[in-house]
Amino acid sequence: MIERYLGILLIILLTVLAKNFWQPSAVLGQSTSLPAQTLPVNQPITTESSFTEKLEEETQNLPKKTIFEDDPDMEAGEEKVLEEGEDGQRVTVFKITYSNDGEEYQRDVVSTTNTQPKNKKVLRGTKIVWKTLNIPEGEIKYWKKMRVYATHYDWRCPGCNEWTAIGMRAGKGVVAVDPKVIPLRSKVYIPGYGIAIAGDTGGAIKDNKIDLGFDDAKTAGWKAHFIDIYLL
Repeated sequence: MIERYLGILLIILLTVLAKNFWQPSAVLGQSTSLPAQTLPVNQPITTESSFTEKLEEETQNLPKKTIFEDDPDMEAGEEKVLEEGEDGQRVTVFKITYSNDGEEYQRDVVSTTNTQPKNKKVLRGTKIVWKTLNIPEGEIKYWKKMRVYATHYDWRCPGCNEWTAIGMRAGKGVVAVDPKVIPLRSKVYIPGYGIAIAGDTGGAIKDNKIDLGFDDAKTAGWKAHFIDIYLL
């Protein structure tokens, strides 16, 4: 009897010891976590990338200027080229870095070299030499003949009014000019139009272009064309 009780007690004791000192291995997938795997400290991370570098040269033109020099012994309207001159250049060398997909990644200036332009020099006459011209109204004297492109207008045109830039009434006998080419208040003769005063200006009237004034541009019968005019 006593041996039976001792056997039961031994079984109970072994069961308690097993619960306290031994547990079954955890089953993965049932709220189980594993420590993250990390690289050792100071170990470099290797990535695949490549760049290529290339030198490129870019040339920019530096245009020459025309310098005029007045000559009182040369007839007005005449010109003589003293020096043709030549354009300059700016050459810039770039170092361009391209990524492995061919896209430009970076652009750096390596060097810049400038060759300064040499200006064109022109001798321009200022001497007034009077000449004569026979016109339907008789003989006139002029000192300069020039080729221009002649259009026409009246005071009703957009931006126009009855009074010109120098205070004259707009109409037949008054023409618009570029004051840098034909001084205002100059007297001019235009074949097919007559004698007129350079008394007006216009935004579109630049260089060798003039605008002939009419009382009514619609009935004027003038067609724009190149023509020789005479400064009186």
